[in-house]
Amino acid sequence: MTQVLPGVQESAFPRKLALMAGIGFLIFAVFPLLFGEFQISFLGKLFLFGSLAIALDLVWGFTGILSFAQGVFFSLGGYAMGYYLKLNLTAGSSDYGGNLPEFMVSNGLEQLPWFIAPLQYFPIAMVAMVLVPAGFAYLIGWFIFTSRVSGVYITIISLAIASALNTFFVSQQAYTNGTNGLSDIAPLSFFGAKIPPIGLYWMCLVFTTAVLIGAWWLTKSNLGLILRSIKENEARVSFLGYNIASYKIFIWTLSAGIAGIAGGLFVALNQFISPVYMAVPFGTQVVIWVAIGGRGTLIGPLAAALILGQVQNYAEQITQDWQLIIGVLLLIVVLFIPNGLMSLVPKQFGQAKSPSKSNSSHSDAGYLQAQLVDWITPLQKLIKTTLTIVRNNRPRC
Repeated sequence: MTQVLPGVQESAFPRKLALMAGIGFLIFAVFPLLFGEFQISFLGKLFLFGSLAIALDLVWGFTGILSFAQGVFFSLGGYAMGYYLKLNLTAGSSDYGGNLPEFMVSNGLEQLPWFIAPLQYFPIAMVAMVLVPAGFAYLIGWFIFTSRVSGVYITIISLAIASALNTFFVSQQAYTNGTNGLSDIAPLSFFGAKIPPIGLYWMCLVFTTAVLIGAWWLTKSNLGLILRSIKENEARVSFLGYNIASYKIFIWTLSAGIAGIAGGLFVALNQFISPVYMAVPFGTQVVIWVAIGGRGTLIGPLAAALILGQVQNYAEQITQDWQLIIGVLLLIVVLFIPNGLMSLVPKQFGQAKSPSKSNSSHSDAGYLQAQLVDWITPLQKLIKTTLTIVRNNRPRC
């Protein structure tokens, strides 16, 4: 279980990291004033992906639950906002007029389905953007965690959920437009005033910053201590009388709510959402961001999402096999930096090493020494045997 060892003082507030984060926020805040609309929208999208990675880090990095369903919650929030923007197109912008989207008319619908009609109103769409993914996550999480499913079985269930939801949304052509998704939607506006791309960018930046700060505060609280303890020794925490299932359901649902908001902002910024973001490949991408950035670091997954997003953007311009480049980067990190890129940062900031890390380094050193001995000892025997043979066969004068 997580505990503070005698003689080790934990820093209550990482001042150097906070200073660097503040400087980074100011730099990104003035970014729209220096670059064009495409770069602004692209970076805003990467910020939303970063918040999605932070949400997964709370589940995987701190609680030990590996999930590939983060894209499902992201897409559910995106569809809630996407329907609102699609249904609020003006009659003149629609080929068919009225408030019925083109794909519904072409599929034979004459009126809005009862479960989509309420999304015409902004307050309901805002609430649905959070409650739909969070409610779905709570329902699934309740069945999973109260049944005491753990380990790789949760991962398998999350893969099944992502695959099933993707197939379901693709098959419901009349309601979701299938693989084409929701496109050609109205821009987001408040009280009739259209929000420009720079405004959406700042919304994404503020939201991601709020998610990062909120996640850091949560992980430093008693709740965060319990979550880390569940990851390290679930049986012992349960032995102390804690309801493990309730904590897992809470962090699973919270992560889904964050992902839903990120999905809603993504639709407003990108003006597009499709079932592809529900599929396993996108969920795998989020897992890769967390793994490369560093589990349990929060800022690492955010940095990885920003960096790998740029790498993917440039790689797509060079080759269609850009996934191979991302795969090579993941392989390098797993083999040589198993704790992620953020494990390299503490030396730069002068932070004290934790006892566990120190012990790990000693054990690694001992392992390396043992490997060297395994190679040197036979070599020494071979040299001694050779010298003995040469000495015995040397001609005598």
